[in-house]
Amino acid sequence: MAGAKETPRQKMISMMYLVLTALLAMNVSVDILDAFSNVNEGLERSNISVENKIESYYLTFEQQYNKQPEKVQDLWDKANLIRNKTDEIINYIEREVKIPLVLATEGLTEEEFMDPNAKKPIIKNREQVMSNPKRVFHELALNNVAAKDKYDIPTNFMIENGKATELKEKIKEYRSFIVTTVQSAGVGGFNSKVALLTDTDANGNNIIYTDPTGVELSWENKNFYHMILAADISIINKIIGEIQTTEFDAVSELFKSIGATDYKFNALEAKVLPKSTYVIVGRNYEADVFIAAQDTTKKFDVRYSMGVDRFNIENTTAPEIQSVGGVVKLKFPATTPGFHKYAGVIEMADPVTGEVVPYPFSSNYTVAPPSATIAPTQMMIFYQGLKNPISVSAPGVAHENIRVTVSNGATLTVGEVPGTYFVEVAAGTKNVTVTASGELDGAPIVLGSYEFRVKRVPSPEAQIAGVSSGKIAKDDILAARGIVPNMGDFEFGDYSYRIVSFKLSTIIAGDLKEAGTNNGGVFNAETLKFIQNAGHGQKLYFENITAKGPDGMTRTLNPINIEIK
Repeated sequence: MAGAKETPRQKMISMMYLVLTALLAMNVSVDILDAFSNVNEGLERSNISVENKIESYYLTFEQQYNKQPEKVQDLWDKANLIRNKTDEIINYIEREVKIPLVLATEGLTEEEFMDPNAKKPIIKNREQVMSNPKRVFHELALNNVAAKDKYDIPTNFMIENGKATELKEKIKEYRSFIVTTVQSAGVGGFNSKVALLTDTDANGNNIIYTDPTGVELSWENKNFYHMILAADISIINKIIGEIQTTEFDAVSELFKSIGATDYKFNALEAKVLPKSTYVIVGRNYEADVFIAAQDTTKKFDVRYSMGVDRFNIENTTAPEIQSVGGVVKLKFPATTPGFHKYAGVIEMADPVTGEVVPYPFSSNYTVAPPSATIAPTQMMIFYQGLKNPISVSAPGVAHENIRVTVSNGATLTVGEVPGTYFVEVAAGTKNVTVTASGELDGAPIVLGSYEFRVKRVPSPEAQIAGVSSGKIAKDDILAARGIVPNMGDFEFGDYSYRIVSFKLSTIIAGDLKEAGTNNGGVFNAETLKFIQNAGHGQKLYFENITAKGPDGMTRTLNPINIEIK
């Protein structure tokens, strides 16, 4: 196999393959070939270990889907397409290439191969295979294969009968499917990250293979011509390992895409925030129109019409205003007492596709005697565990004469500036109503109320030295000293998380190695040892990362997959 980038595991397998080829050229003994049977056993164990890791990743993905199905549905569907496609090609290689090759070379029937009473059984996991799993792996005892040093029958099976060409086409079709599926989720440049290359590279250029004398060879002949059975099985298991690596990388990219198409917050809705819905005659009606939880760096346009409940998007003559700092300020002269209404549309570009998306809004106001305005100073929602600031005012009523109350067990504290308050909401609360009352002309009156939706604070992103994936220098990892929960653009007071624990794993000499649980965000001695011993190109997987916020709730954060550069 060929590829611009190889994992340490792939490089190790390629090196073993080259050593095996060199030994074959020296016409080595069967005893030495038995040693390479042990190498193949290590490959198979490694593939099983990686398979368990992949299944664990799918489980984490599924948990995210169960938590927020509407958001994750498309990515989860694509992940399952990748899983099914990988099932298909691995089962094809195991059932239609690997085992038939062994049977043909050894001269066995399938019944003899699966016989549990065989004097020298070749298959080691017969019961597991017989249970008919969705994805099958045959673990072989090549030491018990008498014909493992034969090359004529394997060459005939793979080359003369066209099985190697069939396998190559299956690999090419699988690789194309994976790249297309991942890139359809908006992941750019994934094609260049995938190995599994046969006769062309990632750019479509021909890959030239040669023998020791410089004669050009096809991919089929390079890998399977005049190769003994033991070498063929090792190469086949190497291909299976590359397929698993491709699957893991693809699903990892999809998992990281959760939230990539979001705006800053997931509550995206057109909102109108008036300074007052009641206006004194002779004054102006003023309101802020914006996307709730909007990124203030994003530009959008607002078009509106007066006296309507619904805006006609085809109205090209309607007034148009561009946002400044994420807000469009509307100002209408309040000259006529009574009820007034208006509607409009916010037109904003999608953060990924660039397509302009309309968000309609409508509102109304009354030109009348003074009334209270209850307005959040930051967002249109309350967050659990935070002191959410609001301001309350009523034209014609002094601040000290306004009484503010909150519902559903929320607590209210008075701010230093007159008319400002802080609302704290308990976990599990879905909404809170803030009510302002006072006295008008000596009589008690409810001046106004507002219902706020309640949300959990978004989870932070786990990072090491400012990254959660990609290549990074070992010195930068060590200098970082640990994992940091980054709240990103969530600038709400000094709200912060602390890392509770995580686990580190890596692939060393083809085997998955895991450090113990690292309590806290700072690297402990065992984690530091793994990092210090990591070599160039080695991947480190930080997973099961949990963090706790000021509200006392523990959350599972994103995994960190980085490569030593």
